[in-house]
Amino acid sequence: MKRTLLVTIIIATFLMSIGQTFAAGQYFSGVWGVTSASKIAVSGLTLNLEREPVSINNRLLVPVRTVFSQIGAKIDWNESRNRVVITKDNDEIIMYIGYTNCYVNGAIKSMEVPAVLFNGTVMVPVRFVAEAFNVLVGWSEKSSTVYLGKMPQEVIEEIPASGGNASNIKGRIVVIDAGHGGTQTGAVYGGVKEKDLNLSIAKKLNAKLKELGIVTYMTRNADTTLSLYARSDLANRNNADLLISIHNNAGLLKHTGSMTLYYPSSSKTKRNLSSYEFANIVQRNMCNTLGSKDMGVIERPGLAVLRTSNMPAVIAEIGYMSNASELSKLKTSAYQEKAAEALKKAVIESLEKMYK
Repeated sequence: MKRTLLVTIIIATFLMSIGQTFAAGQYFSGVWGVTSASKIAVSGLTLNLEREPVSINNRLLVPVRTVFSQIGAKIDWNESRNRVVITKDNDEIIMYIGYTNCYVNGAIKSMEVPAVLFNGTVMVPVRFVAEAFNVLVGWSEKSSTVYLGKMPQEVIEEIPASGGNASNIKGRIVVIDAGHGGTQTGAVYGGVKEKDLNLSIAKKLNAKLKELGIVTYMTRNADTTLSLYARSDLANRNNADLLISIHNNAGLLKHTGSMTLYYPSSSKTKRNLSSYEFANIVQRNMCNTLGSKDMGVIERPGLAVLRTSNMPAVIAEIGYMSNASELSKLKTSAYQEKAAEALKKAVIESLEKMYK
């Protein structure tokens, strides 16, 4: 009798533990997930959401209309077809509830988790949508905050200083442009494409600046074709403090060294920094850090990226791909890391001068 009672108690306890485990979550459009206490901030402001975010396989889903209308996106929900269409500028995302395949500008893409319904509210994976629209998305573990665009003040304050005057650089906005991309290869020497070198250095610079609490936007994160005007437009729309476009040069075989291009106009000055001063800072840091020959700071009034930007902007020509010796260095991860470090130092110095 006692043994039967003991077995009954064990089984009951086991069933109760299962019930408690499953009570912590629920099915959302046929997919198991849990609600999350995470906060969502857009352009530095924390939003009041009509539904709690949902976590599915450690990916956060948020109310599509409430969150993404804040960045200028238009939301079209077709209940009969279980389809949501999200458009921003010239980009379009089409998702179907419960399906991980979606369409981004007509191309089929696979998401890690699907869009779902939560009490009638369409919930979409926040990082996937933000990155598809080339909107900065970040995460603060300490405050459990997902932020789009500008960091909220409480997130900025969490970031420890890591070189530079933290009060002057945290939260400042820098757009990093990896020159060329997609069908635009740029220079090609020894089987190496300029577009690939530019992107590799840009990604390394992006990581370094984010560690300092600087808000960054990259014009491209992959091998995609991008117009010249889209690059400066990204910086203008986000009221960037600086725009730095990363390139590599080509010329005579004997040519070697670094150069920086800028637009010669006071209209590009922001607070205490002009484009010419920005260019000089970039050039000095590249030559000092890389040990490269100083090929000068050069006026280029005809370049669209520089001409159409509203803030201090430069094109940093890291080195000459047409020089075999320099190309051998440019191909290495170590040299690309040094180039990114040089540009990081230049950005810090420029922001400190801008906001001194």
